[in-house]
Formats: sequence, C-alpha cells, structure tokens
Amino acid sequence: MCGIAGISLSKENKILQKKFRKMRKLLKHRGPDGDGIFEYKNISLIHTRLSIIDIKNGTQPIKSKNNVLVANGEIYNDLEIRKKFTKFKFSTKSDSESILALYENEGVRGFEKLRGMYSFALYDKNLDQLIISRDEFGIKPIYFTTMIDGFFFSSELNALKKVITEKKKIDDKKVIEHLKFQYCSGNRTIYKGINRLRPGESLIIKNGKITRSIFKKLTPKKNIICTEKFVEKKILDSVSSHLRSDVPYCLFFSGGIDSMLLLYSIKALGIKNIKAYTINFVEKKKSFNLENICEENNIKLHIESFSEEDFWNYIFFAAENIDEPLADYAILPTFKLAKRASKEFKIAITGEGGDELFGGYGRYKKTKRLLFSKKKNKGLFSSSNFFKDYRNLKLEHHDKKKYFDFDNLSSIQSSQIFDYKNWLPNNLLVKLDRCLMTYGMEGRTPFIDKDLFNSLFYISDNNKVRNGFGKYYIRNLLSKKIINYDAFAPKQGFTVPIYEWIPKKINLIEKHLLKLKFLSPFFSREQLLFLCKNIKKNKKIVKSIWHIIFFSSWYLIHVEGLKNRGNYFEVMKKVNG
Repeated sequence: MCGIAGISLSKENKILQKKFRKMRKLLKHRGPDGDGIFEYKNISLIHTRLSIIDIKNGTQPIKSKNNVLVANGEIYNDLEIRKKFTKFKFSTKSDSESILALYENEGVRGFEKLRGMYSFALYDKNLDQLIISRDEFGIKPIYFTTMIDGFFFSSELNALKKVITEKKKIDDKKVIEHLKFQYCSGNRTIYKGINRLRPGESLIIKNGKITRSIFKKLTPKKNIICTEKFVEKKILDSVSSHLRSDVPYCLFFSGGIDSMLLLYSIKALGIKNIKAYTINFVEKKKSFNLENICEENNIKLHIESFSEEDFWNYIFFAAENIDEPLADYAILPTFKLAKRASKEFKIAITGEGGDELFGGYGRYKKTKRLLFSKKKNKGLFSSSNFFKDYRNLKLEHHDKKKYFDFDNLSSIQSSQIFDYKNWLPNNLLVKLDRCLMTYGMEGRTPFIDKDLFNSLFYISDNNKVRNGFGKYYIRNLLSKKIINYDAFAPKQGFTVPIYEWIPKKINLIEKHLLKLKFLSPFFSREQLLFLCKNIKKNKKIVKSIWHIIFFSSWYLIHVEGLKNRGNYFEVMKKVNG
C-alpha cells in the first residue's frame, strides 16, 4: 500500500513541476518507508512506499526499457504472471512489477488479467502517453483533474488540492447528495472539476489531455451449484491469496459473519499466531463472548474500548483525514482501532465486501431500500421542506454494461451490482483506506476479489436470503465449522450508539449549528430548529443531525481552514465564540 501522484503537462513547466514535488511530503503517511520520483519532459510521477513485499528491493518508480510504473496496492496473481512471461526481465520481487510485464506483452487490455487491489500510473516512453488504472472494485483510490496546465492525479484529494494551480469550488449538488445519502456517488467528487477514476477504468493521457477511457469488465459464471465444498474452496483460495506478505498481519474482528468467516479461514489454512483487534462500545454488551471464540481458535484478541467521550473527541480528527465528507460513523472507532493496531502491524485483514457478495444487507431481504426501490430514492431529509430544488436527487448509477457482461438480473443481484459500483467504493472502501493509511497500514479485503466474485455472484437468491436471514449459505457453513458460535444471531459490527449519544447533547449541538453561516444555503434556521427539537421522535432525524455535524466539521477544516482540533464542543466553542 502506498501513495502515488503524477502530472502530464501540456508543455514543460519547471515551476509547476517543482511545486508538484511537494506531493512526496503530502503523501508520506501512506508510504512512510521511502519515496521516489520520476521526471521526463512534461511527465512527473511520485511514489511513497509502505514496504510489504520485497522490502529491500521493491522501491518505486519501477522502470523497464521503455516504461515507468508507480503503483498502490497488491497484485495477488503476481507469481502466476511471472511464470507466464519468463522473457520479461524482472528487476525486483515486487508484485507491482507484474503490471509492467502484462503491459509490455499485451498492452492496456493485459490489465484485465490482474487479480488484486490497485491504482497505478504507467508512462510509456515510446508512445509518450500516461495510463492510469484502477481495479474493478475500486479498492484503491485515485483522483484526477484536468486544467489548462494539464492532467494531475493523486491517491488523495487533500494532496491534489494543494498542488493544482486552480482553486476548486464546492459542488452544492454533491453537498446535498452527501447530506442525504452520507457519501458522494459516481465519479464526481464534492469539488467541481475533481473526479475519481471509476472502478475498473483506465484512462490514457497525452500532453495533459485524456484521449481514451477503457473499462475492465467483471465476468461472473452462471449455473453455479452452491455446494458447501465448492464455496469453502473458493473462499479459502481467496483468503490464502490475500495473505501473501513479507511482514506480519492482524485481523480486524467484529464478531459478525464476515470476520468470523475470516477467522475460520485463517484456522483452516493452518496459519498460527494471529492477533485480532475488536472494538467494544462501553455502553453496549456483546451478545456472545468473542474472547472465548478466539481462545478456542488459538487467536489472541485485543479489545479496544470506544466511549461516548471518544466519539466527540474523534470527529474533527476524522473530518481532517477523510478528504471528502463521508458521514459513516463507523470511521470514528475504525480510526481508533487502526491507531492501536498500527503499533504492531502494517497489514489488517478485514471483512469488507462480504455483505455485497454473500447477500447480507437487510435491503436484500426486502429486495428494496431507498437506494434501490422502484419508488423515488429520497434518502434523508425526505420532507418536501428540505432541498426543494433537489427533491428527486438520485445517486448516480453508471451503465452496468460498462462493468458487467450479463443482463436479466434478479432484484437482489441488481442491488448487489449497485452496491459494488457505489456504496462499496465510495463509502466502505474510502473509510477503510483513509482510516488505515492515516497510520501507514494496509487493509486487505479477501471478500472483494475478482475470482471469488466471478465464482459466487450467481449463486441463487434462495441461497443468499432464506427464512429471513441474509448470507444464508455462509451462516450455514459457519454453523458447522465454529463451535459455540450462533451464526444465525443478529448482525454484529462496529456500530456506534449515536441514537443514544447525539440526543444527549442536542441543546449544545443546536446552539452551535445555528451559528454556522455556511449552512444557510442548505438549511434555514427554522429547519435546523425543527430537526433539533424533534430528534427524540425519529431515528432518521438523529442520523440527519449526524450528517450535518460531520459535514460542518469537514467544511470548517477543508474549506475555511480551521486549525483547531480536539473535543467537538470545545472546538465549536472557539469557532462560534
């Protein structure tokens, strides 16, 4: 896991290239173990390295005769690629170098054979073109913008904003989308003119201009027979591939179905001396004893507490390190967990993607939810009194034919594909990337894997959702494999009790929100008062207040330049006087 950045200018510009070199410092937290730079004519590439594989010799940029690469992520089929392309002269044991081998033998279409999580940039000297690419699930981030000076990209928005020559304005439509749905969908970010590379997309750039966009497609297999043996084999293969590393790793363990499946997989693969980290919310009680389960499976468990005080103390810190607003309250405990785990490990194995693949969300049980319903997708603030000009605002849903080779999807399958292209890359994976990379940690997600997806996606809806349970076939598997674990118990996770904590402080929250002038384009004084006065009547209002709290904290830091950090109420007291 690393940080990457680059520019392709319309013409050489020594002043701008000198300014661009600051990116090394701005992305240092993503790659604290070293950095490198490549400069040639109007092209500059930067890499900051977190050493995971080939620790001594895997520095970047990696160069072959005519091509230069900077990459962020892991290529899990690197060894297979190396065996196939024996004529390519590998200079390192870095898994990223297999990207160069594929490109030099098969061109851009060769990227379709990559299995992994990645975003990378490759400069082809012969064609004088820059290529940037992102994996099919968008596990690793990459942002870009085009201006009169040329094309700029970076792993993070914060770094990109600080080196581009034009100040980017906030997109009010995207602000409202964030407030309603907790994240910004599609490829447009909250800043006008700054975009994300979409999952599976590659862009070709010449002389600072985008000349072509190409997509890698997912190709799941139909007529899948859901036998326990088949499912287990595919899961173990994916977990095994994702554990390749030259440094130790730990497990992020909520006690839910996905993390329990990871625990079982690690044990079944014969891997020993694993340490797991979990969060315990002080006011909540676990429905079963995670310590006993870990002890029975020879896994050491560290329990990190997260209190109501932690909640208010982490808001501004989280807002600073989430470079575009993401009102997923799970980011707060995840930051604390990553801080603790990073003292001992560089890699955390996590269960993201399990709900999307195995069919775990409650919305799949109903085959509908606000995000997918045939009714209008309204999100929070659905009253006609809010956002009148944006009543029918919907999350962006790109043409699935760009990503997917089949039609005639069931309701559940359509919901899954939507999640894969919006909820997963723009919410869950942003959370995971920023929370871990802030502390120089890599997050690996074995359930977000091309081979696993292609093998299990078309398992029948009846096996995914049955008798009121999502992930039915996975629950059934775990019920036979893990002693003293109720696989059919209610869902577990790092669920922050905001419905208890926020109403307690609503009088103070109301006082501070009413004084923030930048909220006036989105909320009238009367609307804010309505929400605060009615918070105890409706859980959706609690969540609406949380979205406003997080957005306003983010705005104060990233737009108004607030320098103060610490407890939310102490900082707001200084802001409002």
